[in-house]
Amino acid sequence: MHVKALLDVDMVAMEATDNLTLMLDLTAPANPKHASRPGQAVQVVLDRSGSMQGEPLEAAKGSLLKLIDRLAPQDSFGLVAFDDTALVVVPTRTMADHQMPELRKAIREMHTGGSTDISAGYLLGLRELTRVGATGGSTLLLISDGHANAGEQDPKFFTDVSTKSAADKVTTSTIGLGTGYDETILEALAQGGGGAHRFAGTIDEAVGAIAAEVDDLLDKTIVNAVLRLTPTAAMTSAPAIEVLQRLPYWKDGETYVVQLGDLYSGENRRFVINIELPGIASLGLCKIADITIEYLDLAARQEVAVTMPVNVNVVPGDVAAGRISDPIVRAERLILEAQTAKSLAVDELRNGKIKEASGRLKGTAANLRREASLIPVTDERSAESLAIIRSEADEIETLAQTAEQEDI
Repeated sequence: MHVKALLDVDMVAMEATDNLTLMLDLTAPANPKHASRPGQAVQVVLDRSGSMQGEPLEAAKGSLLKLIDRLAPQDSFGLVAFDDTALVVVPTRTMADHQMPELRKAIREMHTGGSTDISAGYLLGLRELTRVGATGGSTLLLISDGHANAGEQDPKFFTDVSTKSAADKVTTSTIGLGTGYDETILEALAQGGGGAHRFAGTIDEAVGAIAAEVDDLLDKTIVNAVLRLTPTAAMTSAPAIEVLQRLPYWKDGETYVVQLGDLYSGENRRFVINIELPGIASLGLCKIADITIEYLDLAARQEVAVTMPVNVNVVPGDVAAGRISDPIVRAERLILEAQTAKSLAVDELRNGKIKEASGRLKGTAANLRREASLIPVTDERSAESLAIIRSEADEIETLAQTAEQEDI
């Protein structure tokens, strides 16, 4: 995997506190797609509550039948269904050990039941995965169209459980069907579990979302990537470090541990961290932290750890005053801040505060355009940065107009 670490600025003023933005840029290797790839475990947890009756359940079953045709003999597959209780429809085992006629029959004969207990289905799916040791990693895919109205309903519970499972090498991804599903819980599962959360508004989109997720699952090249960030003695006071994406992280002694999830063949992902830097008393190059990226490389079939320093140049204040931020790092941070503004605007819309939501969105778009006007186009990187910011501003302005003209 290609790993880069970039700061928004490479110099800071001596003895002055500062805020730095650290961007990690990860690019996964291409999938060699050879038959001897490590086997992966795919555990599907499917909502079969009453609202799934008819076309939604039939579409999901059709997608699962296509999925099992694409799995290799060394891959494992299992299926758990849930309504107000959960049951194992297909025990998790390798495809070589499944009897295909029986497997297809079990999927086709699923039927709908009662209310929606997401926690029952998720926990049973995790238990099934613990019985297999897939060398290529394990993924739980939860599909639901409803709100949890039975069992555990606190999003923090789902975040905590999926975060612990991710630490145990199980990725959780979710697909929400229609407009009535429990977005809070499904997002909490995906964020804690290091996977993707997809939305499907129609049956056709549902089939496409399941197919896309399966494509991703079978095209992984990096599994369970983890960042470890350890401040050095130069950070004289307790540093304030914030991961701007909504990713699970915790402290292990002085080290911050961040779960980055899985990457697919050739995928590029960027992660942004804010570091509050205390004043540094001496001039010159100074190491403020060490970072280590740990991951499982599926092609090489080995655990890999890449360590690199995070350095800044400490210079006199008048020299630091002329510094210019890296345009790509700056753009990435601005986009993340815009995502936060959009999330707050959604909450305001749901509470009937249309003017507040529209005003927030318009203000965010104006700020993006103001920042874009300060970027000099000197090379491809700065031109890319400018295009990214302007595109986000256009989208947010459209959202602001939609908020004023349409219903929730």
